[in-house]
Amino acid sequence: MKLRPLPLLLVAALPLAAQDAAIGLKAHGLVPMSDLRNLTNGQTGLGLAVFVEIPISEGIVFRPSIGAQQIPKGDTLGLAGTKTSVTSVDLMLDALWYPGDDPKQGPYLVGSVGGQQWRVSSSGSSSEVISATRLGVAGGIGYQASPHLGIEVKGFWSPIRANLTATGLSLGATWRF
Repeated sequence: MKLRPLPLLLVAALPLAAQDAAIGLKAHGLVPMSDLRNLTNGQTGLGLAVFVEIPISEGIVFRPSIGAQQIPKGDTLGLAGTKTSVTSVDLMLDALWYPGDDPKQGPYLVGSVGGQQWRVSSSGSSSEVISATRLGVAGGIGYQASPHLGIEVKGFWSPIRANLTATGLSLGATWRF
């Protein structure tokens, strides 16, 4: 999958630097639950995102991001000889609220909403590829340890199709430049 819009988004975000916006990276691990856990036999995944933080007020920050997640192939429970992997590419908007009104340090709450392009690929005795673009939501808590480093834990949810929902936890770190 080509990510041609990424360089354009980064160039478009450069003027925001004059408005105290910051560009950053986020790396996170995924712990799938429910349907995803059954599909991949509990394999953990990894994700990476590029974001721009835009301060809205003293304690509120918007953080649009573009990212990707990968859960490697695992044995699908209930389907002997079938292995399934799950990937997603997403465009999300996070809203961060710092109760202490200091986005450079301290705890915060985070809520996310956006579009996710899911791809579920099964191979073996029951081969199938599912692709779907759906709404995704997430919410959790974080701690800004320094002006550059933050840590987050979020729960996520996105319906892939009628009998398949992506749910789980992500644990990640953010780095502001």
